[in-house]
Amino acid sequence: MHEPVPDIETEIHDQEEFDSSVNRTLPRVIEVVAGVAVFAALVMSAVALSQSSEHNTVTITSGLATPTSSASEVSAGSKAAPEAVSLKVIPEGRVGPDGKKHDYYTKTEFNVKVGQKLLLKIDNTDEGEHSITSPEIGVDIIVKPGIHTYQIVVKEKGRFSWFCVIPCDSNANGWSMQHVGYMRGYITAS
Repeated sequence: MHEPVPDIETEIHDQEEFDSSVNRTLPRVIEVVAGVAVFAALVMSAVALSQSSEHNTVTITSGLATPTSSASEVSAGSKAAPEAVSLKVIPEGRVGPDGKKHDYYTKTEFNVKVGQKLLLKIDNTDEGEHSITSPEIGVDIIVKPGIHTYQIVVKEKGRFSWFCVIPCDSNANGWSMQHVGYMRGYITAS
């Protein structure tokens, strides 16, 4: 049997037509995709900008809801004005027992009523982020540099440890993250 011999001229012509088609349409496809990407980026930026300008309060609701004895207790508790606490994060601002300066929060003990808002107005004077993290009650606040207000609602009674999870106090191998009164403390809900 004889196999048909491909026509080289036909193959070359077909390849040239294909290449020509790709060269005509590919730039248009790339332009459309790039335009859609730019539009999407602009929309996302506008949404982020509008949300950040509305407020700088982060709401953290923690724990499980505890049963109440009546509906009037729920409505009375939710209408109470939130307690506000002001504090600062100061890098290398407090000398520890080891003689070194450590990062610290100016307040590390927070008291809150179960189910009521606690507003933390935090002035982070450090250039980097810190946190107030208590996995036990679901609190994970990322404290940005500058002055911001964060909100915590604890839904169960108890004394809960919190700590900074973002590596800090690097001059002392994170010493302050391990010691109450520096980058560690307690949230007590009653």
